[in-house]
Amino acid sequence: MPVATVVAVMLLLLAPAARAWTSQNILVFAVQPTTTQVNTAMTPAVVVDVEDSDGNLNTSYNGPVTLTYAVNPVNAEEPANNVVNAVNGVATFPALTFSAVGFGFELQASAKKATSSPSQPFNIVSQLMQCQSGQTCQSGTVSSNGTSGSMVAGAASTTDVLTATGGGFPALSCTTYGGVLTFTITNRSKIITLTLAASIVQQANKKFFNICWGSPTPFITKDGTTSQFYAPNNEYEGLLPLCILGGPSPCIVLQYKKYDGSVVTIVFAPAGDPHVSG
Repeated sequence: MPVATVVAVMLLLLAPAARAWTSQNILVFAVQPTTTQVNTAMTPAVVVDVEDSDGNLNTSYNGPVTLTYAVNPVNAEEPANNVVNAVNGVATFPALTFSAVGFGFELQASAKKATSSPSQPFNIVSQLMQCQSGQTCQSGTVSSNGTSGSMVAGAASTTDVLTATGGGFPALSCTTYGGVLTFTITNRSKIITLTLAASIVQQANKKFFNICWGSPTPFITKDGTTSQFYAPNNEYEGLLPLCILGGPSPCIVLQYKKYDGSVVTIVFAPAGDPHVSG
């Protein structure tokens, strides 16, 4: 064997082997999870980096990385397709899918004995759609425990994201009948149409049904006072007033009983992210 070859082989044997994993490795979310429609792959895909203690990418690691819930408010099953192999220290989850709606989820990544810090919070919603500038935008119908509803958002000069969700959120402090619906759109006023099932109307034996509203910001309630902050839901909650000219919003525009015994309520609301129940 030539001398040069012998020397090269000896240097290769003496060189320290690249370590695929060390106890100093940490996991970091390079692309955070975002609000996504239920049973739809999360886009953009969540990405987790495997880094050393100095924050450098460990390009030698090509093993599995797993995503699980760090915060799971509705005790949902773990997301599907939540285990992938990293490629040169980067784990990408292109088909991560969630089977239950809910609000305030957080994920954590794990590999070997390391676990990341929790991700940023995100929601899983029943419907999610992009609203184009200059056009109105409408959700489909969502339902929860006898309450169903849909939303029409007004036109705006900017694009926006509309979400509509049935359930997945705790009962509001003023909830009396039915379930909780959630509608979100940041920059547009909206009309929400709510329907309370005939079976609930018959059981309640009432002619008028209040609408319980939850919002991140205070609003004027039915009795003319400002809504109270309800800590368990981290929002302001109260009963909506009827709409009057020059009066506050959100408010109830109209309520009527249908031939099938159900009760329909139409609510006008400014831009924002409300939770609604009967």
